[in-house]
Amino acid sequence: MTKTTFPLWRLLALVALCLLSLAGYAARDDEDDDEMDEVTPEELQMEDIPVDERIFLKKWNEVPYDTRYFTYTDAQLKEKWDYLMRGLLFPYPSAEYLETQFKKYPFLAEGIKDWDGDYQELEKRYLENWRKFFAGDFQQCRQDSLDQGPVGLIPGLFCQLMYAIYLSDRQSEKYMMLQDIANRAKEYFDDIEEFGIEDDPDPDVQAVAVMVRLGYAYAIARIAEESPVPIVVARRYIGKIKGNAEDITEMMPNHPLAHAFRAGVDAGIMRRVGKFTGRMTYGARTTTVEDSFDKALELAPDIPIVSYEYANALIYMNRKRDLNEAMRYLEKATRMKPQFSMDALDTMYAFKRLQEVKLYALNYRSFRKFEKARRKFSKATDRNLTSVLTPALNMDMLENPDKYVLPKE
Repeated sequence: MTKTTFPLWRLLALVALCLLSLAGYAARDDEDDDEMDEVTPEELQMEDIPVDERIFLKKWNEVPYDTRYFTYTDAQLKEKWDYLMRGLLFPYPSAEYLETQFKKYPFLAEGIKDWDGDYQELEKRYLENWRKFFAGDFQQCRQDSLDQGPVGLIPGLFCQLMYAIYLSDRQSEKYMMLQDIANRAKEYFDDIEEFGIEDDPDPDVQAVAVMVRLGYAYAIARIAEESPVPIVVARRYIGKIKGNAEDITEMMPNHPLAHAFRAGVDAGIMRRVGKFTGRMTYGARTTTVEDSFDKALELAPDIPIVSYEYANALIYMNRKRDLNEAMRYLEKATRMKPQFSMDALDTMYAFKRLQEVKLYALNYRSFRKFEKARRKFSKATDRNLTSVLTPALNMDMLENPDKYVLPKE
């Protein structure tokens, strides 16, 4: 675990700054009195969340569908690859591609266990990883990917990402899994600079660099979106997320999920600190959100995560003003026909999120009140609210969190 120790006066100054920002936000956006989320000095001092490795040893929850629906043969994977990767744009890991890139960038061969240099055999191993990702066999994919080098690790990290967000029971477990993804991805930041990201980019491996940075930034963003503002500021989440979001759209301007993520970052900043503070302090702009989502929807109109993230962004920016439009986008996401695990889980979560939005619309005047009640419930119960395996929030849960506390393991 990495820690950064702050003097007491700096911690107090940090909290004071957050209070001032939120006070201005409340006056502008919701016009009601609200308290800051409670955080401890220990939480503020913690740079990274400590990861308990036992979460990877126990049996993970299964996906809520039959994995045979999305289990493809090698021939089917090759035929469907471009469509299945229409959002992530990761190249097909053919033996020819792997051999070319490994010779240009020898570090890509590091860490591959029991490999004798046969690229045809390596193609089959990597395809097996992706087959498990597409089907939803997340735990086995993650385990198999750990000794298959940087390229082979990517599907494993995204399996872990999907599991953490949509299938883990506990918020604490979700955070640890996301932190582990960020830790592993960050280990390759120096190596992927060899791809000439800024000065002379290599288009053949840009997608690899984008997947590494997207995995890192998305994991951190999912922690930040449900963390109290003082923690977001203390851990410098916004700078880490925003910087990577801008990098990946510059690296691959035709990457739909990169544009959706870039838009979601600015919307998320407005969600937490308001439009004015978001624009003045962090450069978050509604025009960026709108333009980036327009681009993402143009590039990939049938990806459910783009539609439901756009719905979230509309609420984060404009509260109830665009609520009907937001719900239409959520409903649109629920109607999309999935072809693999990620789309299936995104579609399921869009339905659950729609129920949350209706709960907010019917019972809360203040968006901040609803958000705080949601965070308070999750902290008190340790329940992962983005899990598709559990019912959507309701008022009894928000008003009586003690009834829903998960038992200690």
